[in-house]
Amino acid sequence: MQVAGLTLTCTIASAQTIVSGNYSVDDKSGCKVWNPNPKATETIIWSGPCVSGFANGQGKLQWLQNGQVYETDEGEWSAGRQVGRGSQVWPLGRYDGEISNSEPNGRGVLILKGARYDGEFRNGKPNGSGTVTSQRGVIKGTWKDGCLTGAKQKVAVGVPLSACL
Repeated sequence: MQVAGLTLTCTIASAQTIVSGNYSVDDKSGCKVWNPNPKATETIIWSGPCVSGFANGQGKLQWLQNGQVYETDEGEWSAGRQVGRGSQVWPLGRYDGEISNSEPNGRGVLILKGARYDGEFRNGKPNGSGTVTSQRGVIKGTWKDGCLTGAKQKVAVGVPLSACL
């Protein structure tokens, strides 16, 4: 996240370059979950119901890279995809709010290293009205694909500042 020159970096699934998603499979249970941003050597641990081979119902999903947990998601799953209200937690922050297709969609709060975005999301990025609060102050406005629009200063949330024109 970058806020008016303040750089906060965090690798999070919902803010990475979008690539074609795929299902990841828990090796122990055989249960599949939707992965919108697959990475090499990534594995999962699903704790919850598995219906017809897919995560379904209330549960907890841990994402591991080289055997180390880097993200924990909790909430509701349907046909392997996280939906409804839920959370996604990383070592440097968290998202709490509405989720669709395993990504932040709807209203939610994203906190990274002490900065907070509270507002609307679409496809894992701030889109619509929202507010960033950090040590540098409060910035309210309209966001498109993670970038503040119509302002004199460039502000990015969950995307590189260079992505904002």
